[in-house]
Amino acid sequence: MDRSQVIGFILLFALLIGYMFYLSPSKEELERQKQIQDSLRLVEQQKKDSIFLAEQAIQESAKDTIKTESDIDTTYIVESQKSIPEAYTFFKQSYQTEDSIIFIENDVAIISFYCKGAILHSVKLKNFKDYQNNPVQLIDTNNYEFSFVFRAFDRFLETKNLFFEPSIKNSNGNIYVTFIANARDTLTNEILGGVKIEYSIPQNEYMVDYKLSFINPDEIGVLPLDILTFSWANNMIQQEEDKKVETINTTICYMNSEKKVKHLKAKDQKQTLNFRVKWIGLKQQFFTHTLINVEDYFSSAELETKSFSPDDTSRYLRRMSVGMTIEHSTDRPVHFKIYTGPLKYSILRSYKLRLEREIPLGWGFAPIAWVNRFLVIPVFNWLERYGLNYGIIILILTLLLKIVLLPFTYKTYMSTAKMRALKPELDKINQKYSKPDDALKKQQATMELYKKSKINPAGGCWPMLLQFPILIAMFRFFPSAIELRHKPFLWAHDLSASDSILDLGFNIPLYGDHVSLFALLMAISTLLYTYINNKLTPTDTNAPGMKFMMYAMPIIFLGIFNNYSSALSYYYFLFNVVSILQTLTFRYFVNEEKIRAKLLENWKKPVKKSSWQQRMEELAKQQQTNVKKR
Repeated sequence: MDRSQVIGFILLFALLIGYMFYLSPSKEELERQKQIQDSLRLVEQQKKDSIFLAEQAIQESAKDTIKTESDIDTTYIVESQKSIPEAYTFFKQSYQTEDSIIFIENDVAIISFYCKGAILHSVKLKNFKDYQNNPVQLIDTNNYEFSFVFRAFDRFLETKNLFFEPSIKNSNGNIYVTFIANARDTLTNEILGGVKIEYSIPQNEYMVDYKLSFINPDEIGVLPLDILTFSWANNMIQQEEDKKVETINTTICYMNSEKKVKHLKAKDQKQTLNFRVKWIGLKQQFFTHTLINVEDYFSSAELETKSFSPDDTSRYLRRMSVGMTIEHSTDRPVHFKIYTGPLKYSILRSYKLRLEREIPLGWGFAPIAWVNRFLVIPVFNWLERYGLNYGIIILILTLLLKIVLLPFTYKTYMSTAKMRALKPELDKINQKYSKPDDALKKQQATMELYKKSKINPAGGCWPMLLQFPILIAMFRFFPSAIELRHKPFLWAHDLSASDSILDLGFNIPLYGDHVSLFALLMAISTLLYTYINNKLTPTDTNAPGMKFMMYAMPIIFLGIFNNYSSALSYYYFLFNVVSILQTLTFRYFVNEEKIRAKLLENWKKPVKKSSWQQRMEELAKQQQTNVKKR
C-alpha cells in the first residue's frame, strides 16, 4: 500500500476518533442567581409542609357518561369521593367534582384530555402506526404527569389534584378547550377566582398551544410575582419492533438560552440544569413530546431518565421525569406550546426553534450537519415528491452523490496511477533500503523520487478526506429518517430497521441473532473494492499490518451494520458497487504508459521544492539527527 493511502487512512481514523470525542457531552457549570435559588428552597419546603394530605385513597361510587355539544367529542364521567386536605378548602367543589375524559380530533391526531388536572390523556397519531399496526400513542394514559404547584390562600396547591370544568369551542377550523377550577367562599359559596387552563388545537398541526392563568389572582392570594414549580413525566411507549434500538435512541434533549441543543446520554441519567432553558423534549427514535416556553424560559430544570428492567414485558422503554421552575407574573399567563408528533425535519424546522436538532444528524460536527442540511435532505425531499419507492430514491441519491464526487474520485485515482507508474523505481528503493534501520533513508529516497517526478504524495488524501463528511452524514441520516419508517424494499420490510433473511435462534456476540442480507452484501462489496484497490496500488512489503487491517475492516463492519438500518447498509452497498465500476472505468480509459512517460519527462526539468516538500525534508533530517544522537 502506498504512503498516501496510509496517511489517508490514518487521517480518517484520527478524524473519526476526534469526532467521537467532540460529540461527547460535557458538564455545564453555570450558577443561577442567589435570589431564585432561595425562592426555590422556600417553595419546595412549603410544598412539603402543605400538601401532605394529598393523594388519599379513592373510592369510586358511580359512573356516568355524558356528551358535549360538539359532535366530534365524547366525554366520559367517573364520579369519585375524596376527603379534602385543608389546603384545598376553597377549592372544595373542584376537588370533589366528577372526573371526565374529553376527546378532540383534528386532521393529524386524536387527542384526549383528563379533566382532573386539565392534562393530556392521550395523543394518537393518525398517519403513523406502531409495530403492532395500531396508531402511534405517545402518552402513557396511566402514568402521565403534567402539574403546577402554585400558591393560593397562603397555601401550596397542585393542579393535578383539581378537577376542571371543560368547555369546547370551534372557530376557523381550530378547536379551543378551556378548563376552569373555581375557588369559592366557604360560607357564601360565591366564586372568588380560580385557575384557568386553555388549549388551542390547530386543524392540521401536531403543535398544541397551552396557557395557564389565574382568575382574580388578588382575591385568591396569588402573588403578583412568584416562582411556580412544574413537574412533567411520561413513560415512553415502544413504537418500533426492535425495542433495544429504540431504547438506545430514547432520551431527553433541551435548548438553552444560547440556542445550544444538548442531548442526555442514552442511558439512565440525572442532570440538573442551573440555567435558563427554552424547550425540553422527551424524544424517541422517530417521535417526540416536546414542551416549549413561548414567551420566557424555564428558570431551571431537573432531568431524569430511568430504564425499565430488561425482564419487564411491558411496552415501556424509559421513564422520563422533568422538574422545572418558572418565574411567573399574574399580568400574563404561563404560555407553552406542546409538540407531540414525528421527528420530521421539515415540520420541526418550520417552527424556527431548532427543534430539528432533536434529530441526530451530526449537529456536533459542522461539515456533517451541513451535508445533511443543505445536500442530502433537500435532494431526498425532492426525489420523494415523485412517489418513487424509497429503495429507488436511495439508488438515485447515491448516483447523484457519486456524480458530485466524481472529480475528487478521479483525482484520487490519478494520484494512485502516477505512483503505480513509478512502481519499478519504488521497488528498487524498497530493495536498497530493506533493513528496518534504513527506514528514514528509504523515506528520504521516496520523497526525492516524488519530488523529481513532480508528484504530491498527499494528492490522493485530500479528495478522500472531502468524501468523509458525506459518508458520515449518511451514517447519521438513514437511521434517523422517519420517511423510511415502515417502508419496504425488496426483502426488507422496513428500511429504517435491520433486514433479516434468517433468524438464527441464538445470539452471536458482536453480531446478533439474525442475518442481514444488505449488511452481508455491503461487507462483500467492501472486500471486493479493497481487493481491487490493493491490486491497483503499489504496496509496501514492510507494512503487512496495514493490509491486514484493510481486509479486517469489512468483517468488523458486518458485525456493526447487521443491527443497523437496512437503508444504510443498502446505501453503502450501492456506494461500493458504483465505486468499483468507476475504478474499472478509469482503469480502462487511462493510459498509464503516457502517465509514466510524462513522469520521466519531469525528471529532466529543474526541481522546485514546494513548501510542503521542504517541511517534509526538514522533518526527515531532524529525525535522522535524533537517531544518530541515540
